Amino acid sequence: MSASKELYASMGWSEPKKKEDPIFKVGQRFTINYGFQKNLKGTWEIINVSDSPHYECVKILKNGKLSKEENLNCKRHFYVSFIKQALEHSKL
Repeated sequence: MSASKELYASMGWSEPKKKEDPIFKVGQRFTINYGFQKNLKGTWEIINVSDSPHYECVKILKNGKLSKEENLNCKRHFYVSFIKQALEHSKL
């Protein structure tokens, strides 16, 4: 860590990112059907959990296959609380 980051961390302004044990497994699907961003709506699948609590996800196409696009409309990192919220909304 650089000297400036250590200084800010020692003053309590920031803290180093902490990795957590993944809650969800690779292959877990969730649906986002709320909110104003159209590019977020749809079904997503977790493809990488190594950066937990951020999960790398890919959008599921209408034919059920994973999207191969690399842009933000098809591949994103979601925080664990966002995925939990999406799973709770889909149960309603």
